[in-house]
Amino acid sequence: MLPSLKEGDIVFFKIYKEKYSALKPGQIVIFNHPLKNIICIKRISLVNQNNIGVLGDNIEFSEDSNKFGLLNNEKIIGIVTSKLITPKLNIF
Repeated sequence: MLPSLKEGDIVFFKIYKEKYSALKPGQIVIFNHPLKNIICIKRISLVNQNNIGVLGDNIEFSEDSNKFGLLNNEKIIGIVTSKLITPKLNIF
C-alpha cells in the first residue's frame, strides 16, 4: 500500500482523550514511540482494551507494532482528522 502521508505533509488532529475518543482500525494516530524519544504517525490495525496495534502504510520499511508490539493507549497524542493538500507549483 502506498503511504497516505508523506514527510512534510501538514495534518490536523483532535487530542486523544481516553474516555471521550473512540479508537477504530483504519484511523491514523499520532503517538509517542514506546522505545525512542520520537513522535510517530501510523494507522491503527488492532484495538484492544488498553492497547492498540499500529502499522505503517509502507509495511516493508515501517517501524510499527511488528517491531515494538502493542502500543499502550497512554502513548497516544491524537487522532488525525484530515491533511492539508498543497498544490504543486511549477517554477520556471
